[in-house]
Amino acid sequence: MVLVLDKEKIAHCFRRSLSTYDEAAQVQKELAARLMHCLDIVPDASFQRVLEIGCCTGVLTEMLCDKRPVNTLFVNDLVPEFEEVVLNKLSKQKSLQLHPLFGDIETMALPSDVSLVLSGATFQWLADLPAFLLRLGNELASGSYLAFSLFGPGTLQEFSELTSVGLGYRSDREICSLLEQDFILEEQRSYREQLYFSSVREILNHIRATGVGGVSEYRWSREALTRFETRYRDEFGDKRGLPVSYSCSCFVARRR
Repeated sequence: MVLVLDKEKIAHCFRRSLSTYDEAAQVQKELAARLMHCLDIVPDASFQRVLEIGCCTGVLTEMLCDKRPVNTLFVNDLVPEFEEVVLNKLSKQKSLQLHPLFGDIETMALPSDVSLVLSGATFQWLADLPAFLLRLGNELASGSYLAFSLFGPGTLQEFSELTSVGLGYRSDREICSLLEQDFILEEQRSYREQLYFSSVREILNHIRATGVGGVSEYRWSREALTRFETRYRDEFGDKRGLPVSYSCSCFVARRR
């Protein structure tokens, strides 16, 4: 069963992870660093006016402002409670012009004259990614950049195989096809990661702590959880423990 995206539920789950996200989001932090590395091909001039979509607790935001000459930064997230966290992380950036832009990016007006749109591990949560990429193509000026990472097929595959519950992740080929109308793909890299845990309960706590509530909200009885853990160990476990898989990709594209 592919989960239907419920923005209120997504916001609730990420809001609940506010105090645990930075510690638990190991894969997301590594992915942010990888996206920053991909941004090496983007010229400094393109960091004048940046829109970050899905800033969450500011992991990628902080890396960006520490490493590149950002002048004006619009930070967006669905969860308004993240604003204070991000502002605290950027308090040392005295010359930065920071503009909070919290709310549903799919329904709100975008800032004008943006030279770079940046997003880390967020686009898989958009209700209509093709329509949003088309909108960016219509609104961004020629020569501006779009750089983002997202999770793809194979993410949380162990959980999905045993419960038949998961997000409808898009493949790299699909993403490239969506971009080709308005953008020139400059960089694309894919990665696969696995984390290991000692129990299914630890896995569920990890999923909850990183805000991915679409799967952690699966309803369990004690008996069902016991059966699930037995199957998980039998089918996926090894001497390292119980794996949780992540498949992720980074894209950097330039507006035609």
